[in-house]
Amino acid sequence: MFKDPVCGMEVENERLSFEFEGRRYFFCSRGCLEKFRNSPKESLGKYIYDLLIIGAGPAGLTASIYASVLKIDTFLLTQDFGGQAVDSAGIKNYMGFDFISGKELVNKFEQQFLREHYLAHRIDEAIGIKRQGEFFEIQAKETRKMLARALIIATGMKRRALGIPGEERLLRRGVFYNLVQDAALFKGADVVVAGGGNSGVQVSIELKNLGCRVWLISKGKLIADAGDIERLKSSGKVDILEGFEVVEIRGEDKVECAVIQAADASVTKEIPCKGVFIEVGFLPNTEFCRDLVGLNEKGEIKIKPDCSTGAEGIFACGDVTDCFGKRIIIASGEGAKAALSAKKYLLSRKK
Repeated sequence: MFKDPVCGMEVENERLSFEFEGRRYFFCSRGCLEKFRNSPKESLGKYIYDLLIIGAGPAGLTASIYASVLKIDTFLLTQDFGGQAVDSAGIKNYMGFDFISGKELVNKFEQQFLREHYLAHRIDEAIGIKRQGEFFEIQAKETRKMLARALIIATGMKRRALGIPGEERLLRRGVFYNLVQDAALFKGADVVVAGGGNSGVQVSIELKNLGCRVWLISKGKLIADAGDIERLKSSGKVDILEGFEVVEIRGEDKVECAVIQAADASVTKEIPCKGVFIEVGFLPNTEFCRDLVGLNEKGEIKIKPDCSTGAEGIFACGDVTDCFGKRIIIASGEGAKAALSAKKYLLSRKK
């Protein structure tokens, strides 16, 4: 695994490379290779753009592709490519695919961006935004400050933690938030899943298919898609405990059991297990921009039908917003809309 010196992306193959001062460098795309070849000692180069997009999940990547098509001078800043979508074990009914895994779909997004609609980009985390006259100044952890006339925020959401004893201490030692990469480690094991929404039910089905004995713990009634709930219940291989929550995870160097408690605290049980998968929802990634845009009671960015926010020149799309429907196909559509709106805004400013 190599790291692209221009954008910071991890590069899995040696397809694109360039030797400079006795050292060979590897690149994610021809765009980054050409940037480095033209100016190897200043890989980031330009730092003032018409548009800066923050986040590269389905919404941010779609916004980036549309920004490329619309010929907007754009920079993409993101912590990773794919966002939450890469963790989805299976995506149903995305146009063009009856079924596709999250990782496969994200790979297609990424390759379309890098090969067909390349934009300057950097793997980094935005930590602050402030106005500087007609520009927005974006501060990132590692990259120098950048300026843009308009912003699209597409930072998605992060997984919500339970905040219980043992959860943080045993993270990645039996406690997980991500099924796709770690499920095979638990083949045939006893496991607990916390969360009765779509993620919790889908994870339970995947673990059951691996031969695991699964306890699905939900504070209330299951609220996942009806078809998935029926499939889960008809299997007869999952113990569903509604009206309970996980209150502690125990173990020395690895998970040994989960303690669950009834909602009225009348019953407490210990479930010996090897793994605990936490699927209790998400929190929007808005810490870096909450002083500029309006948020609702959930911390989501409030947007208008054209994806504009309460701050002129700032647009938002995808799961970080209060847009109805947390679905990949909806996030992608909102990303396209945000790019179109940003183009209209930038043209109005030039006039």
